Amino acid sequence: MIETHPGARLQALRARAVGTDDEPRVGTLSRPARVIARPILRTLYRARVEGFDNIPTDGPAIISPNHRSFFDSPLVMAMTPRPVVFLGKAEYMDSRATKYLFPAIGMVPIKRDVKRASMAALHTAASLLEDGRLVGIYPEGTRSRDGYLHRGHSGVAHLAVMTDAPIVPVGIIGTEHVQPIGSAVPKPFQQPVTIRFGEPIHPGNYRYGGSRKRRQQMLDDVMASIAAMTDQERAPDFASDEPPLIRGGSESVYRVTRHIGRGSSWRDAAERAVVDGCTHYDDARVGEISGFRCRVTSAGEIEFETALALSTKFRPADD
Repeated sequence: MIETHPGARLQALRARAVGTDDEPRVGTLSRPARVIARPILRTLYRARVEGFDNIPTDGPAIISPNHRSFFDSPLVMAMTPRPVVFLGKAEYMDSRATKYLFPAIGMVPIKRDVKRASMAALHTAASLLEDGRLVGIYPEGTRSRDGYLHRGHSGVAHLAVMTDAPIVPVGIIGTEHVQPIGSAVPKPFQQPVTIRFGEPIHPGNYRYGGSRKRRQQMLDDVMASIAAMTDQERAPDFASDEPPLIRGGSESVYRVTRHIGRGSSWRDAAERAVVDGCTHYDDARVGEISGFRCRVTSAGEIEFETALALSTKFRPADD
């Protein structure tokens, strides 16, 4: 009879529960963690949930919340009726305390500094959905530092089309007071927090136009649903980890600038605003044209005016 060393038995037991360094087990502790966390969240943070019926009882779905605090992820993971797996930064798992714990409760590490990291994250999420899981993805990409609901990234819609999984928009209210950006721990007895699950958005309902247009329509509907469930105003630019945005990639911006255009018609005014912005900046993206006004000049002519929000990736060309 071969005796097993107690240390080896303990290591084998840990591997069964939370996995190994190379292959951490995902979600093994999510159910007991949710049972423990729910009464705590309801008591200390007055957490409440609306729209339970909008979560599919089985099968895959993409849970897409707005993002204002680090507290959003544990809140959604605990209060959703089924276990949710979130894709998280690999840096969160650097310490021994979080290396096994985070994946076990439902956070899959994704390294952002490796080549084609976004594609790796997409395939990881797709494989989880193929297993029938709920996968949490923030369409804004990162937390909003200014309180606005920023533009969504196309990955969530692309993933829905790839897997035919519905997207469940989620509106979260109050977490920015519980754990503001820069705060190490969530503060109890602050403003109550609310999670609202919206009606699922099914990719099969978007059948007209090219694939890019269908994905954009789907993404627009997701962001509109989130906006309707929260108290956030919409912003034309992408969210950033730090101002100015230092993220790289095709959707990066350094800042949002505003330009005024005046002309003999709305179209003329808008074109002049675009020309003014793009003359001063390289690789600029038109985020939103608004602020329509019209007035009668001293010469008795009608003048139209529009305001342009421009997302700019590079420094001004004349600097």
